[in-house]
Amino acid sequence: MKKTSQKLNNGCLNIFKFLKLLYADEADYDSVIRIFKEDIEKEKENNNHKAKNLVQVVLNKYVNALKIFGVKIKKEKNKYKLESSLYSLHYTLNELKALSIIENAGSNIPDEDINDNISNLLFNLFLRMGNNDKNMFSQFNSEFDLSFYYSDLKDQIENCKKYCAEHMQLKIIYQIKNKEIKSICIPKEIIYSIKTAYLSVYDIKKTQNIEIPLPNILSISQLPSKCAESQSTTTILFKLKGRLAKTYKLKSGEKLQDKKDDFIVISNSEEPLDKLLPRLMRYGELCEIVNPKYIRAEMINLLNDTLKNYE
Repeated sequence: MKKTSQKLNNGCLNIFKFLKLLYADEADYDSVIRIFKEDIEKEKENNNHKAKNLVQVVLNKYVNALKIFGVKIKKEKNKYKLESSLYSLHYTLNELKALSIIENAGSNIPDEDINDNISNLLFNLFLRMGNNDKNMFSQFNSEFDLSFYYSDLKDQIENCKKYCAEHMQLKIIYQIKNKEIKSICIPKEIIYSIKTAYLSVYDIKKTQNIEIPLPNILSISQLPSKCAESQSTTTILFKLKGRLAKTYKLKSGEKLQDKKDDFIVISNSEEPLDKLLPRLMRYGELCEIVNPKYIRAEMINLLNDTLKNYE
């Protein structure tokens, strides 16, 4: 009786380990075999079948056991993958509609990384979706047509991707508030918002990162100069004090440079100035730009201009 109980406990523990790999999408064939190695060895001792067949017999036993509880598993390229979860979540009608919009919008964004992230998100949500919700989702999934997003920018996006890959200096003329602006810059990446796309560049004269809406670009010409990687970023140091020093969470492109009892120093190398400075202004007296000096001076000018409204 004691041996039977221990065997049952070991079997449950192995199933738990197997499920853990499945949910992490790490259930490759070798990893799964290692989990059930003891069972496979015992099966070899009690049978005269070929080892390869015995391995499959043991694995099928556990896969079929999980199927009884509604967990569907498929084998794909030497890896086990979940098709349905051990448990399901109920989605409201509005949540299902929102997922449908996300799925359609994601399929029209011309960025492979974003598409992959959206696909992975939806896969994990669908994995835990009950059959009733899946049926409901499929009924109105085709109602949302978002194919017009970025369609008029398709050629422009492809050209800008090429510029970013070649990493040559560009001369860009673009329009902001009916004013033409010229920029000698280094292209970095395409950034997508809800309704349009931007070309993120490093403006060599301004020595700062800027984001130019693609519809606002009047002309782009490629210059013969190839740019060093070090030219394409401006590192800004700022100090946070008081409660912000204790609760601040680093953003993308930021690093903690120094930490004291009453303040921290952060470096930011990616955020465009037109977004960074307004964000830092919201921190009020708890934030101070340290370097570079010309960015510090620009922040002072912004603060002075704001104070003029209260004179």
